[in-house]
Amino acid sequence: MKILNLDLKLGKVKVQVENLYDLWSLYNIIDKNDEVSALTQRRVVLREGTKGERKRMRLKLKVEDVSFHEFSNRLRIKGKILEGPDDFVSFGSYHTFNVEIPQKITIIKEYWLNNEINRLKETSKFESNFIILVCAIETGLATIALITNFSHNRIATIRKNIPGKRYKQTYRNKALEEFFSEIKNVMIEKTKNSEIDLIILCGPGNTKDNFLQYFQKDPEMTFKGTIETCQASSGTESAIRETLKSNKLEKLKKKIKVLQETEKIENIMTQFVKDADLIVIGLEEVSKASEKGAIKQLMIADILIRGSSKKDKLKIEEIINNVKNSGGEISMMSTENITGEQLVNLGSIIGILRYKL
Repeated sequence: MKILNLDLKLGKVKVQVENLYDLWSLYNIIDKNDEVSALTQRRVVLREGTKGERKRMRLKLKVEDVSFHEFSNRLRIKGKILEGPDDFVSFGSYHTFNVEIPQKITIIKEYWLNNEINRLKETSKFESNFIILVCAIETGLATIALITNFSHNRIATIRKNIPGKRYKQTYRNKALEEFFSEIKNVMIEKTKNSEIDLIILCGPGNTKDNFLQYFQKDPEMTFKGTIETCQASSGTESAIRETLKSNKLEKLKKKIKVLQETEKIENIMTQFVKDADLIVIGLEEVSKASEKGAIKQLMIADILIRGSSKKDKLKIEEIINNVKNSGGEISMMSTENITGEQLVNLGSIIGILRYKL
């Protein structure tokens, strides 16, 4: 994120988006009722009875909704028009900015929190997205998911009745081939339509290995990246979660945010078992612990910051400052993936302590 102008007296910050992570950061910073100004295109009807034409203009919106579209590298900001060229716009009508790389936008807030400014300033370790296509597979059942630094989407569950060994081998082979074909069709479509960096096949026994041979022989299979196989307990969603914890993926952790977050959630679960007294949960508990400088690791679900009242945002700001000043580590987790969902289920904000209180 490049900061082009910073005027906190007026509550105005102008930035240039440089990568996908910047768009995701802005998604978590821009709130309802903020004002955003940007160059945009808007259809203008100059003569009645015509479709009109798209005109380039600068508009300022009062924000009502923000949505992040990672696969189109776009942030959508919808709101009512506050300022623009009088000839072409009606004030109070709606418009949507489609913010893309390397666009420049100006954000105006009534009050900027320090952690919001710091987030704009930080240089991201995750300059580009990393997309993993995972297929958990066992005989007759497969679950396929698309996992990125920002989201976890289950895209297919495939079931097929495979005859047992007491049936003729030809029947079994035919059913297996039909099963493999359905999986292959989904995976080929995804590798054609998304820039997949890695494919992982996981599951029990040798079904995953047999499918890999079948998949690689198919003439439609044009994927040239890495394909890994991992042992897992089933062909279900839980096997995908197992795989994200696998030591086999250790070398990828530096560039895959979701793998780092998975490890952090695992650390929490381990700490619960070892000594739950070294964990604090919820704004009140975490706030008290942060005041004493006792938190060594703080995890916050991004939805907690986006959805909080001004009072709670100020409390979160105070917690972050306390943890930072005492040398603690702070992680903001995306609730669009399973690790963020787990954090929400655990209370949305958690601290691991240096010592018992």
